Amino acid sequence: MSHIYTGLDIGNGEVKVVVVNASDNRYFVLATTSVKTLGLKKNVIYDEKKLKSSVLNAIKLTEDKIGMKIKEVILTVPCNRASMTMESGLVNIREGRVRGKDIEAVIKDTVLNTYDDARELVSCLPISFTVDDNISVINPLDEEGEKLFLKAVVATSPKEEIYPFINIVRSVGINIVDIIYNTQADYYTISNKELDRKMGAIINIGADITSIGIFNKGIMIKNSYVPVGSSSVDKDIAFIYKVDLKEARKLKETFALTSSRYADSNDDVVVMNQENKRLTINQVQISEVIESRIKEILKLAKNEINRLTKRQISYIIVVGGISELAGFNYVVEDVLGINASCLNMKEIGARHNKYTSAFGSCIYLDRECQLKERSIDMFYANEIEEFISPKKKNNVNDVMINKFFGHFFDN
Repeated sequence: MSHIYTGLDIGNGEVKVVVVNASDNRYFVLATTSVKTLGLKKNVIYDEKKLKSSVLNAIKLTEDKIGMKIKEVILTVPCNRASMTMESGLVNIREGRVRGKDIEAVIKDTVLNTYDDARELVSCLPISFTVDDNISVINPLDEEGEKLFLKAVVATSPKEEIYPFINIVRSVGINIVDIIYNTQADYYTISNKELDRKMGAIINIGADITSIGIFNKGIMIKNSYVPVGSSSVDKDIAFIYKVDLKEARKLKETFALTSSRYADSNDDVVVMNQENKRLTINQVQISEVIESRIKEILKLAKNEINRLTKRQISYIIVVGGISELAGFNYVVEDVLGINASCLNMKEIGARHNKYTSAFGSCIYLDRECQLKERSIDMFYANEIEEFISPKKKNNVNDVMINKFFGHFFDN
């Protein structure tokens, strides 16, 4: 059965929205939107009105692209002060065969009394299910027995850290069906059968904060962060060359490389600085500025990985919008080793690494619904019918289709 989900990621640099059609464990992007985030810095809301406007703008732009009203989302939340504990639960199987309601019941039993009133449950990620005394399985649906046992990782966060984001979304008239940590959502974007058997790490370089998650067999077991991100690169360029931040970002994204060794010493660009003077910038020199800051961020992240676990790491994957810069992967390998790499988002309609969290949140929700045998419809049935029906060819649909395909050509 096909379902359409909307993932919302409120980042310090941009608000991202991704609409995904999920069908038989295949995921197709219908629309993506990113707008500049206002009123938020280092995951702290300092101007609710501005942040609300940013979220509303992203939602409205996405609705224009798909021609449907967004009424519900799955929201990614920061995991700065997340706590993850190993817990277990046990329930009676009601009808002799495991159904979704039994799985929901054992999850409720697993999280019961595992956190205090100051914290909020974010996720309960199953490690394994056991029916009676049989071999543990990942998915127990349709297994016959009397008792269902669950071993899982329960993740919680202080309410004061995540409720402000929840309240902002609700204030624009959007219902939140579920929440997930942004770093957890990143994993669902990159996951495959090979990674699901290994232990590794994900580094998400955001605008103001770089998040680090340690994953064991697909489940985040530890996390940390460093209070520096891609905006520091823009500030470095702006300070050294005396240009504004807008010009600094443009130079970073259209002219410079991340690795100076691959830059061209004969390539120059002329800009006007804030003193109204013509300034010639060499590609090698500006690339050295970027490389220095990226290496610092990656080294800090590496130190956090070493602090979080002493076990062997099989992979490190770096995500975040800045990882799209030319030559970024070379710097990653230099600092983190040959087992490290950058994600390369290949999904049609979302070919940019800034969308990993929003896209992955939709995959997470779809798999949760399958496990619990739940059906979540984030859009009105008549709108979906109008969206997919080839028989209804009125002017409204023609406009919607033009916007829809225009979106793909933009991504």
